[in-house]
Amino acid sequence: MRLFLALGLLLTLPLYSQDTIFPVYTTDIPCFTDRPLLVRYDSAIGAMLTDVSVPQLHYYAPVPRAGTGKAVMIVPGGGYAIEAWDHEGVDIARYLSAHGYHAFVLSHRLPARLTGSCQSTAALSDAQAGIRRIRTLADSLGYGNDHVGIMGFSAGGHLAGSASVHAEIADGVTTRPDFSILVYPVTRMNRERNGHPGSQLNLLGEAPSEEALRYYNLPENVDSLTPPTLLIHASDDTGVLPENSLAYYRALVEHGVGADLRMYATGGHGFGSARERPGPVAGWLEEVTTWLAAQ
Repeated sequence: MRLFLALGLLLTLPLYSQDTIFPVYTTDIPCFTDRPLLVRYDSAIGAMLTDVSVPQLHYYAPVPRAGTGKAVMIVPGGGYAIEAWDHEGVDIARYLSAHGYHAFVLSHRLPARLTGSCQSTAALSDAQAGIRRIRTLADSLGYGNDHVGIMGFSAGGHLAGSASVHAEIADGVTTRPDFSILVYPVTRMNRERNGHPGSQLNLLGEAPSEEALRYYNLPENVDSLTPPTLLIHASDDTGVLPENSLAYYRALVEHGVGADLRMYATGGHGFGSARERPGPVAGWLEEVTTWLAAQ
């Protein structure tokens, strides 16, 4: 019944006709609810998802003859309360697909809309299942199933980082990305709430256990199997402080993992594609495609 309801909701979504939509789950959805998809529009950043019950992958195929054989799952940010769908999802997918990458934008359940154990587990389950699903689509879509990476923004960067440090294997398919790109990511969760208080509250609640804090404090979970990572941040980011990226970068280096860091002097938080921003941050996506070519 849950799968039937999920497929029914999937067929009614009117969001975007130019992309192909794949369900994240082909079996029952854990922590399933039948609430409708809710979308809000902002004149500055476009569509924002404010509730998701059926996780999906919106696929943007690469420009013909420009394919690189690599796929990237993009996770928009929004403090685990919304998803900045256009600003940090569709805009980025269109750029990557124009440069030869198979781009998937993940819509995942929002912890702020969930309760109980589902609040802290559903989003990560969606991200892990999304990576697994993309691997299973590799042969039919034309990329390598061992060239599947993840890219996340802000709280979406925390989710992408969580998928990078917490991997599972099911039916011989790993959920660990082959590479990660974390853009002004939240990486720290602790009693001091000095990563991003809102994201931590929405994911873990008012009084998280020590176990939950350790699990989602990402630098603490980096090991030698963590995928090579590119971190993007602005020094003047006051929303998610640069120390989030610096702490994760230091952990990668300590464990011998390939780590690149681009720290721009200006750019603030939530710059998205940054095409309208002055200064070097406007070219960060070119840095990404240069880095991806070497992965």
